[in-house]
Amino acid sequence: MNSEILKMQDNPFILRRLKFIKLEAISNSERDQTTTSAMRVISNFGTIGMNGASSKILRINKNMSAAAYKALTKTKTMQDWISIVTNEHPMPLKESWKLFQSLGNKLTEEYIWKHFVKYPMNTILKTENQKLDKLGYRDNGLPKKRYTDANIDILEINDTPERWWYTQRMKND
Repeated sequence: MNSEILKMQDNPFILRRLKFIKLEAISNSERDQTTTSAMRVISNFGTIGMNGASSKILRINKNMSAAAYKALTKTKTMQDWISIVTNEHPMPLKESWKLFQSLGNKLTEEYIWKHFVKYPMNTILKTENQKLDKLGYRDNGLPKKRYTDANIDILEINDTPERWWYTQRMKND
C-alpha cells in the first residue's frame, strides 16, 4: 500500500466522509445516492490520492488489467484508450456496504479507509466489464473470484497511463 495514500485518512475532507459512511452503516441505512457518492469519493482518494471525474482517474490510475495495458500500448491517442476502458471496483460498492453494515458498532473509520486502499479501483476494458456483468458480477462478488472467473489479470504499471503513453510517444517520434 502506498504510504502517502494511507496517511490521507487524516485529511479532514476524507475523515468527514468516513464518519458519514460509518454512521450510516451502523444505523443500517439503505445505500442510497449520498452514501454511494461518499464511498466513490473515498475510493478515488484510496486509489489515486485525490477526487476526480472518471476520465481523470483513468489517466492517473496505475492499477489496470493486462488487457487494458495492452490496449494502452497500441492506442494512437489517449482519448481513444479512454473510450474503451472504464473504472471498476474490484469489490463492488454494494458488497462493501453489506460488509460495513455487518460489522455493526465494530466498524471504524480506519477500517473503511483501509478497505478502499486494499481494494483500489482498477481500469479495465469495457468488454471485460461486460464479461463481469454477463457472469452476474455487476454489483456483487468478491474481488479474487470475480476477476478469476472473468479471466481478468490486474497489474500495476510504474507510471500513470497518461505519462506512460506520452513518454512512449516521445520515444517513437
